[in-house]
Amino acid sequence: MAVTSSNSSASTASIDVSGIVKQLMTAENRPLEAIQTKITQQQVVISDLGAIKAKVATFKDALASFQDPASYNNMRASTSDSSVVTATASNGSVSGSYAIQVTQIAAASKHALNGYSSATTPVTVNTTDGFVITVGNTQFSTKGVVKVDGVVSSRIIPSLTSSPTVSDLANWINSLDSNVKAGVVQTTASDQWALTIEGTETGTANAVTFTGLETGTVNVAGTTEAKNAQFSINGISFERSTNTVTDAVDGLTINLLGTTAVGASKTIAVSQGADNSEKKITDLVTAYNDLISLYKTLTANSANSDKPGTFATNPTMLAFIGDIKTRLATGFAYGVADSVTGKRPTMSLASLGMDLQLDGTIKFNSITHAMAAADGLQAKLSKDFDVGYVSDSNTLLTFVTSTASFNGALSKQIEAQSNSVIELKNRQDEIEARLNVIQNNYISQYSALNALLFQLSSTSNSLTSALDALTNNNNNN
Repeated sequence: MAVTSSNSSASTASIDVSGIVKQLMTAENRPLEAIQTKITQQQVVISDLGAIKAKVATFKDALASFQDPASYNNMRASTSDSSVVTATASNGSVSGSYAIQVTQIAAASKHALNGYSSATTPVTVNTTDGFVITVGNTQFSTKGVVKVDGVVSSRIIPSLTSSPTVSDLANWINSLDSNVKAGVVQTTASDQWALTIEGTETGTANAVTFTGLETGTVNVAGTTEAKNAQFSINGISFERSTNTVTDAVDGLTINLLGTTAVGASKTIAVSQGADNSEKKITDLVTAYNDLISLYKTLTANSANSDKPGTFATNPTMLAFIGDIKTRLATGFAYGVADSVTGKRPTMSLASLGMDLQLDGTIKFNSITHAMAAADGLQAKLSKDFDVGYVSDSNTLLTFVTSTASFNGALSKQIEAQSNSVIELKNRQDEIEARLNVIQNNYISQYSALNALLFQLSSTSNSLTSALDALTNNNNNN
Protein backbone atom coordinates (compact mmCIF):
# COMPACT_ATOMS: atom_id res chain seq x y z
CA MET A 1 0.00 0.00 0.00
CA ALA A 2 1.30 3.50 -0.83
CA VAL A 3 0.00 6.75 0.63
CA THR A 4 1.08 10.16 -0.66
CA SER A 5 0.34 13.69 0.56
CA SER A 6 1.40 17.18 -0.32
CA ASN A 7 0.28 20.75 0.02
CA SER A 8 -1.18 20.58 -3.49
CA SER A 9 -4.95 20.41 -3.83
CA ALA A 10 -4.38 17.64 -6.47
CA SER A 11 -2.70 15.32 -3.96
CA THR A 12 -4.39 11.90 -3.64
CA ALA A 13 -4.03 8.65 -1.78
CA SER A 14 -4.60 5.27 -3.50
CA ILE A 15 -3.64 1.57 -3.64
CA ASP A 16 -3.23 -0.78 -6.67
CA VAL A 17 -6.41 -2.82 -6.17
CA SER A 18 -5.93 -4.83 -9.39
CA GLY A 19 -2.33 -5.70 -8.59
CA ILE A 20 -3.06 -6.71 -4.99
CA VAL A 21 -6.05 -8.90 -6.01
CA LYS A 22 -3.96 -10.52 -8.77
CA GLN A 23 -1.24 -11.45 -6.28
CA LEU A 24 -3.74 -12.80 -3.78
CA MET A 25 -5.52 -14.84 -6.49
CA THR A 26 -2.23 -16.36 -7.64
CA ALA A 27 -2.11 -18.34 -4.41
CA GLU A 28 -5.84 -19.03 -4.45
CA ASN A 29 -5.60 -20.42 -8.02
CA ARG A 30 -3.09 -23.17 -7.20
CA PRO A 31 -5.73 -25.87 -6.51
CA LEU A 32 -7.42 -24.95 -9.80
CA GLU A 33 -4.15 -25.19 -11.69
CA ALA A 34 -3.53 -28.59 -10.14
CA ILE A 35 -6.95 -29.78 -11.34
CA GLN A 36 -6.33 -28.42 -14.84
CA THR A 37 -2.97 -30.23 -14.97
CA LYS A 38 -4.67 -33.49 -13.98
CA ILE A 39 -7.34 -33.00 -16.67
CA THR A 40 -4.64 -32.48 -19.31
CA GLN A 41 -2.81 -35.59 -18.12
CA GLN A 42 -6.00 -37.66 -18.17
CA GLN A 43 -6.83 -36.47 -21.68
CA VAL A 44 -3.38 -37.59 -22.85
CA VAL A 45 -4.02 -40.99 -21.27
CA ILE A 46 -7.38 -41.24 -23.08
CA SER A 47 -5.77 -40.27 -26.38
CA ASP A 48 -2.98 -42.81 -26.00
CA LEU A 49 -5.41 -45.55 -24.99
CA GLY A 50 -7.38 -44.72 -28.12
CA ALA A 51 -4.22 -45.01 -30.22
CA ILE A 52 -3.45 -48.42 -28.68
CA LYS A 53 -7.03 -49.53 -29.30
CA ALA A 54 -6.71 -48.57 -32.97
CA LYS A 55 -3.48 -50.56 -33.27
CA VAL A 56 -5.10 -53.57 -31.60
CA ALA A 57 -8.05 -53.33 -34.01
CA THR A 58 -5.67 -53.24 -37.00
CA PHE A 59 -3.78 -56.23 -35.61
CA LYS A 60 -7.08 -58.05 -35.07
CA ASP A 61 -8.09 -57.49 -38.70
CA ALA A 62 -4.69 -58.69 -39.97
CA LEU A 63 -4.87 -61.74 -37.69
CA ALA A 64 -8.41 -62.59 -38.82
CA SER A 65 -7.33 -62.36 -42.46
CA PHE A 66 -4.15 -64.36 -41.75
CA GLN A 67 -5.99 -67.32 -40.26
CA ASP A 68 -9.04 -67.22 -42.55
CA PRO A 69 -8.80 -70.30 -44.80
CA ALA A 70 -10.53 -68.36 -47.57
CA SER A 71 -7.52 -66.01 -47.66
CA TYR A 72 -5.38 -68.82 -49.10
CA ASN A 73 -7.91 -70.78 -51.09
CA ASN A 74 -7.43 -68.51 -54.08
CA MET A 75 -8.50 -71.06 -56.63
CA ARG A 76 -9.05 -69.82 -60.14
CA ALA A 77 -11.35 -71.07 -62.88
CA SER A 78 -11.07 -70.73 -66.63
CA THR A 79 -13.24 -71.98 -69.48
CA SER A 80 -12.51 -73.12 -73.01
CA ASP A 81 -15.18 -70.79 -74.45
CA SER A 82 -16.13 -67.68 -72.48
CA SER A 83 -18.92 -66.87 -74.94
CA VAL A 84 -20.79 -69.96 -73.72
CA VAL A 85 -19.79 -70.29 -70.07
CA THR A 86 -17.66 -68.48 -67.48
CA ALA A 87 -16.84 -69.57 -63.93
CA THR A 88 -15.30 -68.30 -60.71
CA ALA A 89 -13.83 -70.47 -57.97
CA SER A 90 -14.07 -69.80 -54.24
CA ASN A 91 -13.27 -71.50 -50.95
CA GLY A 92 -14.13 -75.19 -51.17
CA SER A 93 -13.51 -75.62 -54.87
CA VAL A 94 -11.28 -78.50 -55.91
CA SER A 95 -8.69 -78.52 -58.65
CA GLY A 96 -9.91 -80.41 -61.69
CA SER A 97 -11.56 -80.28 -65.09
CA TYR A 98 -15.31 -80.28 -65.74
CA ALA A 99 -17.02 -80.94 -69.08
CA ILE A 100 -20.19 -78.93 -69.47
CA GLN A 101 -22.93 -79.15 -72.09
CA VAL A 102 -25.59 -76.44 -72.27
CA THR A 103 -28.77 -77.33 -74.13
CA GLN A 104 -30.82 -74.33 -72.99
CA ILE A 105 -30.18 -71.14 -71.05
CA ALA A 106 -32.70 -69.64 -68.69
CA ALA A 107 -34.91 -66.86 -70.05
CA ALA A 108 -37.47 -64.42 -68.72
CA SER A 109 -40.90 -63.87 -70.28
CA LYS A 110 -41.12 -61.13 -72.90
CA HIS A 111 -44.25 -59.87 -74.64
CA ALA A 112 -44.76 -57.12 -77.22
CA LEU A 113 -48.04 -55.74 -78.59
CA ASN A 114 -48.23 -53.41 -81.59
CA GLY A 115 -51.02 -51.29 -83.02
CA TYR A 116 -51.08 -48.19 -80.82
CA SER A 117 -50.99 -44.76 -82.47
CA SER A 118 -49.57 -42.98 -79.42
CA ALA A 119 -48.57 -43.47 -75.81
CA THR A 120 -52.00 -42.23 -74.76
CA THR A 121 -54.06 -44.46 -77.03
CA PRO A 122 -57.04 -45.87 -75.07
CA VAL A 123 -57.11 -49.66 -74.71
CA THR A 124 -60.03 -51.95 -74.02
CA VAL A 125 -59.89 -54.62 -71.32
CA ASN A 126 -62.32 -57.41 -70.55
CA THR A 127 -65.43 -55.93 -68.95
CA THR A 128 -65.93 -58.86 -66.59
CA ASP A 129 -62.47 -59.73 -65.28
CA GLY A 130 -60.49 -56.72 -66.48
CA PHE A 131 -56.87 -57.09 -67.56
CA VAL A 132 -55.31 -60.01 -65.67
CA ILE A 133 -51.54 -60.56 -65.48
CA THR A 134 -49.99 -63.62 -63.85
CA VAL A 135 -46.43 -63.53 -62.46
CA GLY A 136 -45.32 -66.93 -61.21
CA ASN A 137 -48.06 -68.10 -58.86
CA THR A 138 -49.64 -64.66 -58.34
CA GLN A 139 -52.45 -63.19 -60.41
CA PHE A 140 -53.24 -59.46 -60.56
CA SER A 141 -56.39 -57.91 -62.01
CA THR A 142 -57.13 -54.31 -62.96
CA LYS A 143 -60.30 -54.91 -60.94
CA GLY A 144 -58.09 -54.65 -57.85
CA VAL A 145 -58.07 -58.38 -57.06
CA VAL A 146 -54.98 -60.43 -56.20
CA LYS A 147 -54.92 -64.23 -56.14
CA VAL A 148 -52.07 -66.43 -54.92
CA ASP A 149 -52.24 -70.05 -56.12
CA GLY A 150 -55.84 -69.37 -57.09
CA VAL A 151 -56.86 -68.08 -53.65
CA VAL A 152 -57.94 -64.45 -53.23
CA SER A 153 -55.33 -62.51 -51.24
CA SER A 154 -55.88 -59.68 -48.78
CA ARG A 155 -53.28 -57.60 -50.62
CA ILE A 156 -54.65 -54.31 -51.93
CA ILE A 157 -53.64 -53.00 -55.37
CA PRO A 158 -55.03 -50.09 -57.41
CA SER A 159 -57.75 -50.74 -59.97
CA LEU A 160 -58.16 -49.27 -63.46
CA THR A 161 -61.15 -48.10 -65.48
CA SER A 162 -62.43 -50.29 -68.30
CA SER A 163 -60.73 -48.04 -70.90
CA PRO A 164 -57.31 -46.90 -69.62
CA THR A 165 -54.63 -45.55 -71.96
CA VAL A 166 -51.77 -47.81 -72.93
CA SER A 167 -49.48 -45.74 -70.66
CA ASP A 168 -51.96 -46.09 -67.77
CA LEU A 169 -51.81 -49.86 -68.19
CA ALA A 170 -47.99 -49.88 -68.29
CA ASN A 171 -47.81 -47.72 -65.16
CA TRP A 172 -50.29 -50.01 -63.39
CA ILE A 173 -48.15 -53.05 -64.21
CA ASN A 174 -45.02 -51.30 -62.93
CA SER A 175 -46.78 -50.41 -59.67
CA LEU A 176 -47.29 -54.10 -58.83
CA ASP A 177 -43.64 -54.48 -57.75
CA SER A 178 -43.77 -58.17 -58.58
CA ASN A 179 -40.92 -59.25 -60.88
CA VAL A 180 -42.54 -57.67 -63.92
CA LYS A 181 -42.09 -54.43 -65.81
CA ALA A 182 -43.82 -52.71 -68.71
CA GLY A 183 -43.06 -49.92 -71.13
CA VAL A 184 -44.55 -47.99 -74.03
CA VAL A 185 -42.14 -47.34 -76.92
CA GLN A 186 -42.31 -45.77 -80.36
CA THR A 187 -41.38 -48.23 -83.09
CA THR A 188 -41.17 -47.46 -86.85
CA ALA A 189 -43.06 -44.16 -87.09
CA SER A 190 -44.50 -41.37 -84.98
CA ASP A 191 -47.88 -43.09 -85.00
CA GLN A 192 -46.54 -46.59 -84.35
CA TRP A 193 -46.21 -47.53 -80.69
CA ALA A 194 -45.86 -50.81 -78.82
CA LEU A 195 -46.54 -52.06 -75.30
CA THR A 196 -43.81 -54.29 -73.83
CA ILE A 197 -44.32 -56.56 -70.82
CA GLU A 198 -41.32 -58.43 -69.39
CA GLY A 199 -40.52 -60.62 -66.43
CA THR A 200 -37.54 -59.44 -64.39
CA GLU A 201 -36.58 -62.97 -63.27
CA THR A 202 -35.69 -65.95 -65.43
CA GLY A 203 -37.17 -69.44 -65.15
CA THR A 204 -40.57 -71.02 -65.62
CA ALA A 205 -41.44 -70.41 -61.97
CA ASN A 206 -41.35 -66.67 -62.78
CA ALA A 207 -43.29 -66.85 -66.06
CA VAL A 208 -45.43 -63.84 -66.98
CA THR A 209 -48.70 -64.29 -68.87
CA PHE A 210 -51.76 -62.10 -69.31
CA THR A 211 -55.39 -62.13 -70.52
CA GLY A 212 -58.16 -59.61 -71.00
CA LEU A 213 -56.36 -57.10 -73.22
CA GLU A 214 -58.65 -56.60 -76.22
CA THR A 215 -56.67 -53.85 -77.96
CA GLY A 216 -53.35 -54.35 -79.75
CA THR A 217 -51.73 -57.09 -81.83
CA VAL A 218 -49.29 -59.58 -80.35
CA ASN A 219 -45.86 -59.32 -81.94
CA VAL A 220 -44.76 -62.95 -82.21
CA ALA A 221 -41.17 -62.00 -82.97
CA GLY A 222 -41.02 -59.99 -79.76
CA THR A 223 -42.39 -62.77 -77.58
CA THR A 224 -40.18 -65.07 -75.48
CA GLU A 225 -41.39 -67.78 -73.15
CA ALA A 226 -39.87 -68.16 -69.70
CA LYS A 227 -37.38 -71.06 -69.63
CA ASN A 228 -35.16 -72.87 -67.17
CA ALA A 229 -31.47 -73.47 -67.86
CA GLN A 230 -30.74 -77.08 -68.87
CA PHE A 231 -27.17 -78.36 -68.80
CA SER A 232 -24.98 -81.27 -67.76
CA ILE A 233 -21.64 -81.39 -65.96
CA ASN A 234 -19.49 -84.49 -66.40
CA GLY A 235 -22.59 -86.31 -67.62
CA ILE A 236 -24.88 -85.30 -64.73
CA SER A 237 -27.97 -83.36 -65.87
CA PHE A 238 -29.16 -80.19 -64.13
CA GLU A 239 -32.04 -77.77 -64.50
CA ARG A 240 -32.05 -74.35 -62.83
CA SER A 241 -34.23 -71.26 -63.04
CA THR A 242 -31.24 -68.95 -63.40
CA ASN A 243 -28.12 -68.83 -65.56
CA THR A 244 -25.95 -68.20 -62.51
CA VAL A 245 -25.45 -71.59 -60.91
CA THR A 246 -23.77 -71.93 -57.50
CA ASP A 247 -24.92 -75.37 -56.35
CA ALA A 248 -23.80 -77.74 -59.10
CA VAL A 249 -20.09 -77.92 -58.14
CA ASP A 250 -18.83 -77.07 -54.64
CA GLY A 251 -17.06 -73.72 -54.54
CA LEU A 252 -17.77 -72.98 -58.20
CA THR A 253 -20.06 -70.27 -59.59
CA ILE A 254 -21.00 -71.03 -63.19
CA ASN A 255 -22.48 -68.42 -65.54
CA LEU A 256 -24.29 -69.79 -68.57
CA LEU A 257 -24.17 -67.43 -71.56
CA GLY A 258 -25.02 -69.64 -74.53
CA THR A 259 -25.63 -73.21 -75.69
CA THR A 260 -23.26 -75.85 -77.01
CA ALA A 261 -23.67 -77.81 -80.22
CA VAL A 262 -25.39 -81.17 -79.94
CA GLY A 263 -22.92 -83.71 -78.58
CA ALA A 264 -20.25 -81.04 -77.96
CA SER A 265 -19.05 -79.72 -74.61
CA LYS A 266 -16.94 -76.94 -73.15
CA THR A 267 -14.37 -77.27 -70.40
CA ILE A 268 -14.15 -75.57 -67.01
CA ALA A 269 -10.67 -75.89 -65.49
CA VAL A 270 -10.10 -75.19 -61.79
CA SER A 271 -6.54 -74.76 -60.49
CA GLN A 272 -4.64 -73.30 -57.55
CA GLY A 273 -3.87 -69.59 -57.89
CA ALA A 274 -0.66 -67.83 -56.98
CA ASP A 275 0.72 -68.32 -53.46
CA ASN A 276 -0.32 -65.27 -51.42
CA SER A 277 0.80 -66.54 -48.02
CA GLU A 278 3.76 -64.14 -47.91
CA LYS A 279 1.44 -61.13 -48.22
CA LYS A 280 -0.83 -62.35 -45.41
CA ILE A 281 2.14 -63.11 -43.15
CA THR A 282 3.91 -59.79 -43.76
CA ASP A 283 0.64 -57.89 -43.20
CA LEU A 284 0.32 -59.61 -39.82
CA VAL A 285 3.96 -58.92 -38.95
CA THR A 286 3.59 -55.24 -39.82
CA ALA A 287 0.40 -54.82 -37.77
CA TYR A 288 1.93 -56.63 -34.78
CA ASN A 289 5.20 -54.68 -34.89
CA ASP A 290 3.30 -51.38 -35.10
CA LEU A 291 1.39 -52.35 -31.97
CA ILE A 292 4.55 -53.38 -30.10
CA SER A 293 6.36 -50.19 -31.18
CA LEU A 294 3.61 -47.97 -29.78
CA TYR A 295 3.46 -50.08 -26.61
CA LYS A 296 7.21 -49.66 -26.04
CA THR A 297 6.95 -45.89 -26.59
CA LEU A 298 4.07 -45.48 -24.14
CA THR A 299 5.66 -47.63 -21.42
CA ALA A 300 9.20 -46.27 -21.79
CA ASN A 301 10.76 -45.10 -18.48
CA SER A 302 13.84 -43.22 -17.39
CA ALA A 303 15.82 -46.47 -17.23
CA ASN A 304 15.48 -47.15 -20.96
CA SER A 305 14.55 -43.84 -22.52
CA ASP A 306 15.22 -40.13 -22.19
CA LYS A 307 11.52 -39.55 -22.90
CA PRO A 308 9.28 -41.49 -20.50
CA GLY A 309 5.94 -42.58 -21.93
CA THR A 310 2.43 -41.91 -20.69
CA PHE A 311 2.32 -45.26 -18.87
CA ALA A 312 5.92 -45.27 -17.66
CA THR A 313 4.79 -45.43 -14.03
CA ASN A 314 1.69 -47.50 -14.72
CA PRO A 315 2.53 -50.13 -17.36
CA THR A 316 -0.13 -52.47 -15.97
CA MET A 317 -2.74 -50.47 -17.90
CA LEU A 318 -1.32 -52.10 -21.02
CA ALA A 319 -0.64 -55.49 -19.47
CA PHE A 320 -2.82 -57.19 -22.06
CA ILE A 321 -0.05 -56.61 -24.62
CA GLY A 322 1.98 -59.17 -22.71
CA ASP A 323 -0.87 -61.63 -23.14
CA ILE A 324 -0.86 -61.02 -26.88
CA LYS A 325 2.91 -61.65 -27.05
CA THR A 326 2.62 -64.84 -25.00
CA ARG A 327 -0.27 -66.23 -27.03
CA LEU A 328 1.45 -65.39 -30.30
CA ALA A 329 4.61 -67.19 -29.18
CA THR A 330 2.68 -70.46 -28.75
CA GLY A 331 2.16 -70.72 -32.52
CA PHE A 332 -1.07 -72.12 -33.92
CA ALA A 333 -3.19 -75.24 -33.77
CA TYR A 334 -4.70 -76.77 -36.87
CA GLY A 335 -6.80 -79.70 -37.98
CA VAL A 336 -8.99 -81.74 -35.65
CA ALA A 337 -8.27 -82.75 -32.08
CA ASP A 338 -6.65 -86.12 -31.38
CA SER A 339 -9.24 -88.63 -30.18
CA VAL A 340 -6.99 -89.70 -27.29
CA THR A 341 -5.31 -86.50 -26.10
CA GLY A 342 -8.07 -84.15 -27.20
CA LYS A 343 -5.42 -81.78 -28.53
CA ARG A 344 -4.98 -80.39 -32.04
CA PRO A 345 -1.63 -80.56 -33.86
CA THR A 346 0.43 -77.38 -33.55
CA MET A 347 3.01 -75.48 -35.61
CA SER A 348 5.32 -72.65 -34.63
CA LEU A 349 5.14 -69.30 -36.34
CA ALA A 350 8.87 -69.59 -37.00
CA SER A 351 8.15 -72.52 -39.31
CA LEU A 352 6.20 -70.08 -41.52
CA GLY A 353 8.94 -67.48 -41.56
CA MET A 354 7.92 -65.40 -38.53
CA ASP A 355 10.89 -65.08 -36.14
CA LEU A 356 10.24 -63.59 -32.70
CA GLN A 357 12.93 -61.06 -31.71
CA LEU A 358 14.29 -60.30 -28.26
CA ASP A 359 12.73 -56.83 -28.36
CA GLY A 360 9.29 -58.40 -28.74
CA THR A 361 8.87 -57.71 -32.45
CA ILE A 362 8.66 -60.24 -35.29
CA LYS A 363 11.00 -60.43 -38.25
CA PHE A 364 9.90 -62.02 -41.51
CA ASN A 365 12.31 -64.76 -42.59
CA SER A 366 12.04 -65.07 -46.35
CA ILE A 367 14.25 -68.16 -46.51
CA THR A 368 12.17 -70.13 -44.00
CA HIS A 369 8.98 -68.99 -45.69
CA ALA A 370 10.24 -70.06 -49.12
CA MET A 371 11.01 -73.53 -47.75
CA ALA A 372 7.53 -73.74 -46.18
CA ALA A 373 5.90 -72.54 -49.40
CA ALA A 374 7.72 -75.21 -51.37
CA ASP A 375 6.41 -77.76 -48.86
CA GLY A 376 2.77 -76.84 -49.56
CA LEU A 377 2.23 -73.99 -47.07
CA GLN A 378 -0.59 -72.47 -49.13
CA ALA A 379 -2.59 -75.70 -48.96
CA LYS A 380 -1.97 -76.05 -45.21
CA LEU A 381 -3.12 -72.52 -44.48
CA SER A 382 -6.30 -73.07 -46.49
CA LYS A 383 -7.46 -75.37 -43.68
CA ASP A 384 -8.85 -74.24 -40.33
CA PHE A 385 -6.21 -73.07 -37.86
CA ASP A 386 -6.09 -70.82 -34.79
CA VAL A 387 -3.17 -68.75 -33.49
CA GLY A 388 -2.70 -68.85 -29.71
CA TYR A 389 -5.18 -71.70 -29.37
CA VAL A 390 -6.37 -72.66 -25.88
CA SER A 391 -9.87 -73.81 -26.74
CA ASP A 392 -12.37 -73.21 -29.53
CA SER A 393 -13.66 -70.17 -27.66
CA ASN A 394 -10.27 -69.03 -26.39
CA THR A 395 -7.79 -68.08 -29.10
CA LEU A 396 -5.62 -65.05 -29.78
CA LEU A 397 -8.25 -63.77 -32.21
CA THR A 398 -11.08 -64.05 -29.68
CA PHE A 399 -8.83 -62.36 -27.09
CA VAL A 400 -7.92 -59.33 -29.22
CA THR A 401 -11.49 -59.10 -30.55
CA SER A 402 -12.77 -58.92 -26.99
CA THR A 403 -10.05 -56.46 -25.96
CA ALA A 404 -10.82 -54.07 -28.83
CA SER A 405 -14.60 -54.48 -28.65
CA PHE A 406 -17.07 -51.84 -27.49
CA ASN A 407 -17.29 -53.50 -24.06
CA GLY A 408 -13.70 -54.75 -24.01
CA ALA A 409 -10.90 -53.99 -21.56
CA LEU A 410 -9.60 -51.02 -23.54
CA SER A 411 -13.01 -49.44 -23.91
CA LYS A 412 -13.61 -49.82 -20.20
CA GLN A 413 -10.27 -48.18 -19.41
CA ILE A 414 -11.08 -45.31 -21.75
CA GLU A 415 -14.52 -44.99 -20.16
CA ALA A 416 -13.00 -44.95 -16.66
CA GLN A 417 -10.51 -42.25 -17.65
CA SER A 418 -13.27 -40.24 -19.33
CA ASN A 419 -15.41 -40.46 -16.20
CA SER A 420 -12.42 -39.29 -14.20
CA VAL A 421 -12.09 -36.25 -16.49
CA ILE A 422 -15.78 -35.50 -16.02
CA GLU A 423 -15.35 -35.60 -12.24
CA LEU A 424 -12.27 -33.38 -12.44
CA LYS A 425 -14.11 -30.88 -14.64
CA ASN A 426 -16.97 -30.80 -12.15
CA ARG A 427 -14.48 -30.04 -9.39
CA GLN A 428 -12.89 -27.44 -11.66
CA ASP A 429 -16.26 -25.75 -12.10
CA GLU A 430 -16.83 -25.76 -8.33
CA ILE A 431 -13.38 -24.28 -7.64
CA GLU A 432 -13.82 -21.63 -10.35
CA ALA A 433 -17.16 -20.63 -8.85
CA ARG A 434 -15.59 -20.37 -5.38
CA LEU A 435 -12.63 -18.40 -6.76
CA ASN A 436 -14.97 -15.96 -8.46
CA VAL A 437 -16.62 -15.29 -5.09
CA ILE A 438 -13.23 -14.86 -3.40
CA GLN A 439 -11.97 -12.53 -6.12
CA ASN A 440 -15.12 -10.41 -5.99
CA ASN A 441 -14.74 -10.18 -2.19
CA TYR A 442 -11.10 -9.11 -2.52
CA ILE A 443 -12.03 -6.49 -5.12
CA SER A 444 -14.87 -5.22 -2.91
CA GLN A 445 -12.69 -5.06 0.22
CA TYR A 446 -9.71 -3.34 -1.36
CA SER A 447 -11.90 -0.99 -3.40
CA ALA A 448 -13.58 0.07 -0.15
CA LEU A 449 -10.18 0.53 1.48
CA ASN A 450 -9.03 2.55 -1.49
CA ALA A 451 -12.11 4.81 -1.20
CA LEU A 452 -11.47 5.28 2.53
CA LEU A 453 -7.86 6.24 1.91
CA PHE A 454 -9.01 8.70 -0.70
CA GLN A 455 -11.38 10.30 1.81
CA LEU A 456 -8.65 10.47 4.46
CA SER A 457 -6.29 12.02 1.98
CA SER A 458 -8.89 14.60 1.01
CA THR A 459 -9.53 15.45 4.68
CA SER A 460 -5.78 15.76 5.31
CA ASN A 461 -5.43 18.12 2.37
CA SER A 462 -8.33 20.26 3.66
CA LEU A 463 -6.79 20.51 7.15
CA THR A 464 -3.43 21.39 5.72
CA SER A 465 -4.96 24.17 3.65
CA ALA A 466 -6.83 25.55 6.67
CA LEU A 467 -3.68 25.52 8.82
CA ASP A 468 -1.70 27.22 6.10
CA ALA A 469 -4.35 29.94 5.84
CA LEU A 470 -4.43 30.47 9.62
CA THR A 471 -0.64 30.72 9.78
CA ASN A 472 -0.54 33.27 7.01
CA ASN A 473 -3.25 35.33 8.69
CA ASN A 474 -1.34 35.42 12.03
CA ASN A 475 1.86 36.44 10.29
CA ASN A 476 0.09 39.35 8.60
CA ASN A 477 -1.20 40.59 11.95
